[in-house]
Amino acid sequence: MKYIILSDIHSNLQAFEAVLKSFPKGGGYEVICAGDVVGYGADPVKCVEKVLSLGAKNVLGNHDAGVIGKTDISFFNSYASMAVYWTMEHIDAAVRGYLEGLPYVLEEEAFVVAHGTLHDPEEFIYMMTGADAMHTFEVLKKKICFVGHSHVPGMFKLKEGGISQVFGKRIALEEGAQYIVNAGSVGQPRDGDPRACYCVYDPEKGYVEFRRVEYDISSAAKSIIEAGLPELLAERLFAGR
Repeated sequence: MKYIILSDIHSNLQAFEAVLKSFPKGGGYEVICAGDVVGYGADPVKCVEKVLSLGAKNVLGNHDAGVIGKTDISFFNSYASMAVYWTMEHIDAAVRGYLEGLPYVLEEEAFVVAHGTLHDPEEFIYMMTGADAMHTFEVLKKKICFVGHSHVPGMFKLKEGGISQVFGKRIALEEGAQYIVNAGSVGQPRDGDPRACYCVYDPEKGYVEFRRVEYDISSAAKSIIEAGLPELLAERLFAGR
C-alpha cells in the first residue's frame, strides 16, 4: 500500500482537481490529508466533498479550526481572517460537521500526521528550522511524521542525535533514521513554485517522492476575485508565495 499525502488544499478547486488527475493509475494507495482543506480559496464545499469522496483520513488545520471557532483567528493576518469569515458564511452544515469531527493528530501504523507540529498540535506552530523540528522529534514514536501548515515542502531527518534537512524529488529513507515530512501545499504553495504540491510515501520500498502539478492558476484567481475575497489571495497564486 502506498500513501498519497495532501495538505493545505485551501479551497482551491482548480489545483485540487489537477492533483487528482495526476494520481497513480490503478489504485493501490490511500489518501491522507494534513489539514486546511478550507480557507483562502473560493470553493470550500466542493473541496471538502472531494476529500470525502476519496475516503481520505484528515487532521484539523488552523484555517479549518478558525472556521469552526476552535482557534483564535485574531492571530491571523487580515487577509487570512477575511477568508475565514467568508468561508464561515459559505459552508453548509455538512461541511461544518465534517470539520468539527477532525482530530488534531492521526496515528497510523507506519506514520503519524499533524498539521503544524506533533508536540503541540493544537497551537499550529510553524516548523521552519531544525530547532523547531527537534520538539516534534522528541515525541515522535514512528519513523515518519507528516505535516503541512508552512506550505513549503521538505524534510527533516534525525539520525544518531543530529538533525539535517534533506532535499530532492525522491528521497530514500534510511534505516535508523526518523523523518518529518512537510507535504507542501496543493492550493497555495509558498516555496516560489506556483505548481500544486503533494507527496507519495511507499513504506515497502522506503521512499518519499514530492510531486508538482501544473494547474489553471488564472481560473483559480478569477474564482477568488469573483467570490469577493481579497485580490491578494488571487495574485499570490501566480508567484507561489
